[in-house]
Formats: sequence, C-alpha cells, structure tokens
Amino acid sequence: MSEWREYNLGSVIDIHDSKRIPLSTMQREKRKGVYPYYGAQGIIDYIDDYIFDGSYLLIAEDGENLKSRQSNVAFQVKGQFWVNNHAHIVSSNELSNQALIYYILNSIDLDQYITGSAQPKLNQEMLRSIIVTLPPRPIQDAIAEVLSSLDDKVDLLTRQNATLEALAQTYYRQWFIEDNDNNTIPVSQIATLENNSINPARQPLEPFYHYSIPAFDNAQTPAVELGKTILSNKFIVPPNVILVSKLNPITPRVWRIDKHVKPNSVCSTEFQVLKPHNEKHYLFLYCLMKSKDVVSSFAMSTTGTSGSHQRIRPEYILEIETPEPDEKRLIEFNEIMTPMMDKVSRNQAQILTLQKLRDTLLPKLISGEVRVKQ
Repeated sequence: MSEWREYNLGSVIDIHDSKRIPLSTMQREKRKGVYPYYGAQGIIDYIDDYIFDGSYLLIAEDGENLKSRQSNVAFQVKGQFWVNNHAHIVSSNELSNQALIYYILNSIDLDQYITGSAQPKLNQEMLRSIIVTLPPRPIQDAIAEVLSSLDDKVDLLTRQNATLEALAQTYYRQWFIEDNDNNTIPVSQIATLENNSINPARQPLEPFYHYSIPAFDNAQTPAVELGKTILSNKFIVPPNVILVSKLNPITPRVWRIDKHVKPNSVCSTEFQVLKPHNEKHYLFLYCLMKSKDVVSSFAMSTTGTSGSHQRIRPEYILEIETPEPDEKRLIEFNEIMTPMMDKVSRNQAQILTLQKLRDTLLPKLISGEVRVKQ
C-alpha cells in the first residue's frame, strides 16, 4: 500500500467544462441529427453537430441522483458528441487511468462534496477537491483492464439479449399481426390478473425476492429483503406469469417470470400479475405486452396529471384487443421462442454474476487488498 498515494481529483484529470454549450429544447428541435447530446445522466437528444471527439468521462454536475445514487454519477463516452452544462467533461492526464477514475467515482461516497439539498450540485471546485487514492500508473492500468473486461462481457451479453428480444418481436408481429386474419379478442379471453396479496412483514425474518420498479430498472434483479423491511402489502409472484407495470407506461416495464421463480417471490403493487389461462399463451402474451402497439395504447390511456405518476387502470390490460393467435402458428412460435428466451434468462443470470464479481473485486482492487499482475 506504500505505493498508493492520495490525490485531489483535480490534479489527476483535465477538465473541459469551458467548451460545453447548452442548447434549449427549441434549439435542439431545429437541429435534429445523429450526434448524441448528453446531460447529467446520459443521452437526452440527438443533434446535427458535435463539440467533442474522443474518449472522455462525464460526471453529473447536478441532479437528485447525486444524492440517491440510483444510477452511476460518472459514465464513459467515446466518439463525437455534444454536452450541456449539467455534466462535467473530463479526461485523465499522465497520472491517472480514465477508466479507473470512472470506477472509483461510482463507488466512493461523494456526500461531503455535494452542495444544496433541494437541488444537489457537484460544482467544479468540489469536483477538483475529491480525494482519490491511486497506485502507480502501471498498476492502475492493470486494475482498469480487469474491471473493464468484466464490463465488456456484461455489455456483450446485454446486446445479445437485446437482439434476441428484437427477434422475438419480429416473429410476433409477422405471425400474429401482419399475417393473421383472425378476429380480434380481448386479452381477458386468454389471461387473467392474478393479484394475490401478501404482507411480508408478518414473516419478519423470512427472506423475500422483491420484484419492484427500482429492481426492474436495476438490470431486472429482484432484491432479496427480509419480511420486516418490506412495509406494505405485495402481490405473490407465481411461475410463468408476466409482470406489467401500470406506472408511467411511456417507460414500459414488462417482466417475464419463468418457471424457475424462487419461493417467497413478491412484487410491488405497481406491477400487475398477468397469468395466461393456458401456458401456450405465455410467450405470446409477453411479446404482446412489449409490442409497440400496446405500449402506445397504454401511454394514451393513463390517468393522473403528474408526468412522473401517470398510471393505467389495471383492468385496461385485460381490455387490450389482439387478433386471436392461430393455433398452429402458436405451436411453432413456442418451439422457436422457448430456447431463445431460455438463452436470454441464462445471459441475464450470467450478467448478474459478472456484476457481483465486479462489485466485489472493485473495493479490494482499488484499496490494494487484491493485487493484479501487470
């Protein structure tokens, strides 16, 4: 550890904030293009020009996420892009490995550097003052390579899953919408909402697998929580069901629960538990709920005035109409889709394993507790 030294972040990075140019929504409307326009938490638009070209680290300058840490406060960006004034843009200098700075900033407590309670802010002065502990550059490079290799594998599996999900939608649309002349039926003819309530707090020391909205957003990973920490009633999650979020349907959250669901699995009442009458409709329903037509229909059927708290009526899920699936096509569809979705599930399990390995290694590597070969 004698090789590890403390630095002010400002001494190991170069800051390029002076080159940032914010554009209003109206200005961006007139400048639509192919270049990403970044804000505090990622891409918020695409415009017709770029300011930066290369590999940089963006660090949120303001926003509630600086306190809640629901997602990373720093993210790596490569290529040609534009940045507004809600994200610091930095690059490493000769003293630091940029990827390692990314991992460190997303893992350490930044509360002492955040100002403002109503609008948390990490201003440039405080950004420069963040204390980081770094080994010599060759060791930094080796640590970053180990961590990046795990994230590269996660990224590959994530892209594989996206491709398989897109392929499933292509089959679904071709076979059950475009090439299907059957009469339409409501979803209620093939499925029901099985919202059986349970109060986990009555089993205070029992572990529960909690399918919540934050858990969905966190790589679709149910949280394992003791019953005493779950303070309200939930719905029981049985095998072979589809969880459909009624909250903010413009951001669709459709969670496929297969036959391997753990005992004591429960979900937020923001989800509706859609159960097919017959398992042959399980994957069909999953694709139906994820289809663009249904997502658009949900978005137009919301109640509530707040943009962040709009919901659909649970009954509306059963009122959705779809051409009745052809029986022969349904058999073929399940023969193709079942191994595809099994692959998606295996990939998802591997992603979670890799992320846990990375998160376990990260503090040990950056503290020097675990050494890597250079």
